[in-house]
Amino acid sequence: MYEAYYSVDAAGMSDWNRRYSEYSVPVLAGLVEEGLIEGFGQSRHHTGGDDYNIRTVVRTFDWASLNIFWGEYLSRLQEATPAAEWAAGSRSVARHRDEIWDIEAVQFGDATDADVSHMYAASYLVNFQDMSEWNELWTSLMKPVLETARQEGILLGWVKLGHNTGGPHNVKLLYFVEDWDQLDDLFRTFGNSRDGNAAGWERFAELTRAHDDDIWAPVSNTGM
Repeated sequence: MYEAYYSVDAAGMSDWNRRYSEYSVPVLAGLVEEGLIEGFGQSRHHTGGDDYNIRTVVRTFDWASLNIFWGEYLSRLQEATPAAEWAAGSRSVARHRDEIWDIEAVQFGDATDADVSHMYAASYLVNFQDMSEWNELWTSLMKPVLETARQEGILLGWVKLGHNTGGPHNVKLLYFVEDWDQLDDLFRTFGNSRDGNAAGWERFAELTRAHDDDIWAPVSNTGM
């Protein structure tokens, strides 16, 4: 899964969204129809994180399809976008960062892209020598909480990502909810679970060298 983060001036945000809808979405939708990518989307920043305020994502089948995607997408997008619009879009970006992640686990049930109002992204940095133990603790401590929350309707779904390329972290968890209050319910569920295994959660925290989280509101998603 490819993620791109952009810092766009607030005054230029409406034009950014318009260009994405007019030029990027038709090209990306065509690539989905052709079976080159699985899905794509864009979200606007809501809370937390650094100073990036736009997140775009493309989900591909494998590394080979990601490489093919780049050539096809950029060539088709440049052909479809007027030169003045292309230049204006480039000037509107103050900063940019991109990351590639391997999708390790997904649980999403029957929810659709349209059901998601917010996505909570929790990023972790774990030393390589500790990754096996960290993942074991995640499986025994955190995964059951997420599944309980999903079955109780608190979560629409969740995704666990393993780092491939770029960015400062090497594990990322994505939580998808239908409304803001469900995030509060999720955090309460996590808090209650800690009471039953304080030592395990303390060890999980010890193995986490750094942590960052942010919340995003989807603008448009297809197949994500």
